Amino acid sequence: MRGASLFLRALVLGWCTLMTINTAAVADRPAGRWIGVHMLAPGPDQLPLLERAISEALAPMGVNALVFEVNYRFQFQSHPELAGANAWSKAQAGELADHCRRNGIRLIPLFNCLGHQSWAQTTFPLLAQHPELDETPSVPKDNTGIYCRSWCPLHPKVNEIVFPLLDEIVDAFKADALHVGMDEVFLIGSDDCPRCKGKDPAELFARGVNDLHRHVVEEKKLTMLMWGDRLLDAKTTGYSRWEASTNGTAPAVDRIPTDIVVCDWHYGRQDDYPSIPALQKKRFRVWPAGWRELEPTRALIASAQKHAGPRMAGYLFTVWSDAGVFMRALLKEAPPPEKPGQPEETAATMRACIEAAGGKLPETLR
Repeated sequence: MRGASLFLRALVLGWCTLMTINTAAVADRPAGRWIGVHMLAPGPDQLPLLERAISEALAPMGVNALVFEVNYRFQFQSHPELAGANAWSKAQAGELADHCRRNGIRLIPLFNCLGHQSWAQTTFPLLAQHPELDETPSVPKDNTGIYCRSWCPLHPKVNEIVFPLLDEIVDAFKADALHVGMDEVFLIGSDDCPRCKGKDPAELFARGVNDLHRHVVEEKKLTMLMWGDRLLDAKTTGYSRWEASTNGTAPAVDRIPTDIVVCDWHYGRQDDYPSIPALQKKRFRVWPAGWRELEPTRALIASAQKHAGPRMAGYLFTVWSDAGVFMRALLKEAPPPEKPGQPEETAATMRACIEAAGGKLPETLR
């Protein structure tokens, strides 16, 4: 009887993996094992290369989810002034979505919310065009002294502007899920913000998450994903200030809906990763995510397997570098450079670890 039950469960999970469904309807269990790749959206001129990488590498490797970080690289109609350079059109987004679907890959667009509104000396379109939404308006325009700008989670205009952007991206990429970012938010509850000054960072962070959840999940009936670092306490987990919070946001973990898929990223080598079982215990679905170094990736996959429960989604490979170089390296189309950079290392690590994550490396990519 137990054997029959296990067979039936495996059959159901395998069937669910083949189907694109709205997993918000099954909050307690992901639909099968997700083998995912996160990628920064390249320019749309690289769409042919991306389609080849999908059909010739990612799909044959067993990848069934692509987290595609779009941010402002889209030709918004609701707010054309917020379209970044080399932006994707709705038609190009639809072509990618159709190609992913034909190859059995769930396309999940990502738009960074709250944090990551600047990089180096560049402020991204929302705060460049609407500086009144900035959490730290007195920070110099060249972003001196900060990591990344944040928008104010209490400003009444933020959601009025951002929600239509999210809707356009979801519609264009024909998505049933949306990743809202929310990682590495260091500027929150700032004394520089007249609305947030003196307020609890955890309440502010939870407010931002809950506003997004109401729109994305409750209104639009989509699955919502987010990075998990601000929900973790650095002191109790032993993680760094990048992988976990040292600025008071961690208690938000108990103030947000548990049907959110938490992408629990860790890039350093550890014997174990305590957040993986802890987040599952709090009833979140957890999608562990690693990056480019081989041994930390192997360690994180092993920890994910060790702590795999009914709320374990699978494994997510992240690519934080030039997508074109990564795709060519993954396809083994370029000769190995004398000094491999991050894209080449990421591709090599993915090839080395894909089978441990549940995929299969084709002979052509070995």
